[in-house]
Amino acid sequence: MSSRVRDLKHGKFSLVLIVPASSSDDFTVSAFLLLLVTASLAFGQSFPRSWTYVAPDATALVGIEWQHLRDSFLADAVTSELSSRGRLGFPDLPCLWNSREILLAGPDLLAVATGSFPPATVASQSASLGLQPMDYDGVRLWIARGKDRRSLAQVNETLLLLGYKETLEAAIDRSLLTTGRQMSPLLARGARLATNFDMWISANALPDPLVSVFIPVELETADFDGGLATRNGLVLDAHYSMGTPEGASQSADYFRQAIPDFHPLMRGMNVIEDGELVRLKLQVSAQELADQLRPSEPTKTATVEAPPPPAKPRTVHIVGLDDGPREIPLTVH
Repeated sequence: MSSRVRDLKHGKFSLVLIVPASSSDDFTVSAFLLLLVTASLAFGQSFPRSWTYVAPDATALVGIEWQHLRDSFLADAVTSELSSRGRLGFPDLPCLWNSREILLAGPDLLAVATGSFPPATVASQSASLGLQPMDYDGVRLWIARGKDRRSLAQVNETLLLLGYKETLEAAIDRSLLTTGRQMSPLLARGARLATNFDMWISANALPDPLVSVFIPVELETADFDGGLATRNGLVLDAHYSMGTPEGASQSADYFRQAIPDFHPLMRGMNVIEDGELVRLKLQVSAQELADQLRPSEPTKTATVEAPPPPAKPRTVHIVGLDDGPREIPLTVH
């Protein structure tokens, strides 16, 4: 399905604070206003400091609250995609699963993992995978052999970066900028989602290569934001823009027609039109989730005893007769 999506422009505003020089409380007022400005900037960028490694032109973010998701029914699927055998193809480092949170950013795939990563453990596991150590601007890198393999950067004991060597170096370069540093608008959107969901996605548009790993639905949209929580059943809440109410109506119809083909767990999804937006909502109780995920019992088939084989005909052998031996069949009654 395709839809014409109009360009969306975002305005900016600035606030100018003027402090009268003649004020007797000039120092106090200035300090107070400085505090307000600092607080407002912190509020406007209320995302983890580790996220600042993401490129300002990122097209999509995927947040994985692994400290919660690791015990959910989605853990195996996420682990598979992040492994060297999955579509994201990260090194198979056991210590990666000590992460509290993993942030993925595209299109140049960068993973930002926060957790507990002792350098000696990272070094041992990286070396066992054949990764080669090198230093870049004071950061230890572990480089994979082959340009099609992801590498690793250990920023400190609580922060790992994963991606291609060039992607890691660019992320480190951004972190060292002292002026003119830009942030992706997706970071603020992602921070709002991270407060409510165990796994979330924020994208400028769909389709997107990174998002398609986790949302295998053919859909062309503008902004997409959504997430799911798994701590008490399953909650899914998402919305995306189609640019026009007409486009939203067509997309909503597409989704409603596709729902019967979804996994039974997802067939209770509500599709809501809201102007140029389409909202998707789903809530499954813990008991319903357990029932859906419980392996089905094999169907018991009734055993039917086979009839006994027919009795073989009996014969009597007579020997010693003048005309030779004879066989006389006996009739079974």
